[in-house]
Amino acid sequence: MGIIIIMGIIGVALFGGIKGSGNEGLITVQNPNPVQNQNVSQNSASLEYQIKDTEFKVEELKKLVQAEEDKKNNSKYFGMIDLRYANRATDPKQEYLTIQASYSATIPIKMTGWTLKSSSTGTTVNIPKGVYLFFTGTANYEEDIYLAKGEILYLITGISPNGVSFKVNKCSGYLNQFQTYVPYLSSNCPLPRNENLDSIPKTPNNDTCLDYIERFPMCRIQTESLPPSWSYECNNFIYNKINYPSCVDTHKNDSDFYLGEWRVYLRYSESIWKQSREEIVLYDELGKKVSTLKY
Repeated sequence: MGIIIIMGIIGVALFGGIKGSGNEGLITVQNPNPVQNQNVSQNSASLEYQIKDTEFKVEELKKLVQAEEDKKNNSKYFGMIDLRYANRATDPKQEYLTIQASYSATIPIKMTGWTLKSSSTGTTVNIPKGVYLFFTGTANYEEDIYLAKGEILYLITGISPNGVSFKVNKCSGYLNQFQTYVPYLSSNCPLPRNENLDSIPKTPNNDTCLDYIERFPMCRIQTESLPPSWSYECNNFIYNKINYPSCVDTHKNDSDFYLGEWRVYLRYSESIWKQSREEIVLYDELGKKVSTLKY
């Protein structure tokens, strides 16, 4: 349809829109004189103008046709999910992309099953499932990943330090102590001194231990031996309550427990995206384009 319109405009410009000074609208040069030369010059200028005008209109129509084609090929999630940033690295553990849901998204959007493809190399990967609440020392159940408005998904090329893709929570900072996460996990765990300390008797021999808990940093576990003079209750609190599993058990029902962030791992042993002159396209589960990142 776009081609027919373009050809029509060209036809009008070249055959229907030019008038000369002779009979039936034709330009004649049978008996040259100053008046006829002037008419020829004017008609030449008019022809040049109409050709340029036609070329402009053709380009505008091409843009309209392309916009309509893009609209047909774009996903219904276009503008709601953005492929925002590429952290370029040769180490797969440090190479990642960020995908973010717009704040205008009205419902959580399923990301599992979506595809990312390099226009440069043809490399294609799928977004896998993940674990909503990661537990240490036990099997974790994987399910479809959804992004709610404003939430971010870090798609890391390498293997997960804890073995799974997971949603970050306010206790996840404990995982930084013995494992390396890129980017670094938020270290804003609940402070030990703000937890329930009722199990520790408020006796003089526990004052030093309670002072220690007051100063204890967030997102860290005790790795050194404690003074034997401290009570069993105080030692037990430090060893068994200040850690990731206990933090999760205590706070998993808090309204602000989840931080709106996913760490999703593709489990590759080498980098998969180009370091420069790359174009990565994000497609939904129907294969329709959602977002494009170029660098």
